This record gives sequence, C-alpha cells and structure tokens, in this order.
Amino acid sequence: MQFAAHPSEPESYGPFGLVVTDPDSTTSVPHIWTDWLLFMVPLCIAEMRDLTEAEFDRVRAESSGLIASHGDDAQFGGRHQAGARTAIAKGLAVLARADGGVTALGIHACVRPHAGCPGGVQAAPRVLLSKTTK
Repeated sequence: MQFAAHPSEPESYGPFGLVVTDPDSTTSVPHIWTDWLLFMVPLCIAEMRDLTEAEFDRVRAESSGLIASHGDDAQFGGRHQAGARTAIAKGLAVLARADGGVTALGIHACVRPHAGCPGGVQAAPRVLLSKTTK
C-alpha cells in the first residue's frame, strides 16, 4: 500500500504528476529547453497513465533507442530533433513513476508525494525578465 508523504497530502499528484524546475540544478541547460520539458513531461505523464507494464516496456525501449541514436539531434538540431526531444520527455515521464521521481535537465518530475520533493519547496515559477518598449 502506498502512503502519502504527509497525512494531508494526496497519494498522487493527479493525471499530470508534478513537474517543477529543480531549484538546486547546476546544469547549463538553456531555459527554453527546461521550459519545453515543463510543458511536455506532464503531457507525457497524462498520456501514459493507463499503460500496462508491457506498454511501459515498449515506451522505454523505443525512447532509449531513439535517444541513443539521435540524442545529438535533440540538442543541436537535425532531421530527428522532434522525435529525440519527445523521446527524452517520454523517458522522464516514465522515470517520474519511480519512488522519488526523477531530477534531470533542470526539472524534477514525480507522480506522488515523497520526502525531499523539490515541488514541496517550490515558492514560485521562474520569471523571465524581458525588455520593455515604450
């Protein structure tokens, strides 16, 4: 039986899980990449929430194969950029199901509350400052 991290917390974060920026991240991932993951990983979590273990195994195999073959396209562009980036988002969504979730590429994703979750201390989303024009 899965218990909530705190009696007042839910046993799950719902269909989209919890995906937040990692406040302790030391990666040099561009903000646009992190922002894209903050958008895509919850969608992938929701898309995969009703999969069987066999279907998760298929997603794992397809994603890892695509990342291994075309991971450089995800970062630097190329013919397989969209597929490789989507494979990374799907891979993070699969890993979000693990105990404690996953922290990588400047984000943390999990599907249920756990001790030490960065989402519990996330005060506010990252704010981008832009130039204003008169």
